[in-house]
Amino acid sequence: MPEKYRATLLGTTRKLDSVKTGSLFSFLYNARAATDPNPFIIMVSRRWKAKNGGTYFNGVNLNDLHPKTREFLIAEFGDLPVGSFSFTDIDHATKSDPRCCIRTYNVRNVRALHKVEV
Repeated sequence: MPEKYRATLLGTTRKLDSVKTGSLFSFLYNARAATDPNPFIIMVSRRWKAKNGGTYFNGVNLNDLHPKTREFLIAEFGDLPVGSFSFTDIDHATKSDPRCCIRTYNVRNVRALHKVEV
């Protein structure tokens, strides 16, 4: 997460439902297949329950993107509430940048969740 943003500790993903505005989050992610242990994401979906009983959420990891693309997405979508836009909207905004992909995060592997303010 860039230093210039202010973050508020939420702690657990149970507090996600209390967030009414903004879709930027940072957290520690501890999973075997994790490619980034400290993702900074634009959350695209609220928590959802899968058929296997696990709870997940989807987001685009901004750490994977070029800094100019990251800043553009933050300006465009950062203040919007979670669920008010889709990955298709983000994909169109980045002109289908191949580094911009949606990821699914298991809430069991999320620690130290922070709400990031623009």
